[in-house]
Amino acid sequence: MNSVEKNIQSNSPEQYWDNIDKWFTSFIDNLKVDHVMLQTGVASKETKEFYDAIVMNDTTKLMTSLRSGSSQYFIKSIVYDYINELKTTERKPLKLAFGLSDSKILIWSEINDNDEETENCLLLTEAKINSKYHSLGFYVNSTIIEKSDNVSVPPHYQTIIE
Repeated sequence: MNSVEKNIQSNSPEQYWDNIDKWFTSFIDNLKVDHVMLQTGVASKETKEFYDAIVMNDTTKLMTSLRSGSSQYFIKSIVYDYINELKTTERKPLKLAFGLSDSKILIWSEINDNDEETENCLLLTEAKINSKYHSLGFYVNSTIIEKSDNVSVPPHYQTIIE
C-alpha cells in the first residue's frame, strides 16, 4: 500500500469525499482550460493530438501518447534516483554518461584501473535502482570500463561527469 492509499484510508469519510470533490473540481477546471486553449488555437501540439485521439476514439494513438508520457516520467525519476544514490557512496566514477530509451537507461562509467570499490558502488547503485523500477518495466544497464581501456564515451550518450 502506498502513502496515498494509506492517507485515503486514514481519512474520515467526510475527508475522503472532500478530497474526491477537490480532485474532480481541479480535473474539470483543467479540462475547461484545455477546451479554451483548443478553441483559441493556443494548445500545444501534444495537447491537441491527445484530445484528437480521444475524440476520434484512436485507442492506439492514445495509449502511445500515455506510454510516452509515462516513459518520460519514469526515466527522469530513474536518472534522478541514480544520481542521488551515487551521491551517497564513498566512491565516484571518473566519467559518467547516460544513454536513454523508452524503457531502459544505459549507464557508461569510467573508473581507475583495478578500482574494485568504485565498481562495486556502481553495481550496487544499479541494483538498487533496478529493484525499485523493474516491476514497472524500466531498468538500468551499466557498462564499466577502466581508464587504461582508453575508450571514449559513445556519441549517443549524454555525459554527466567528465
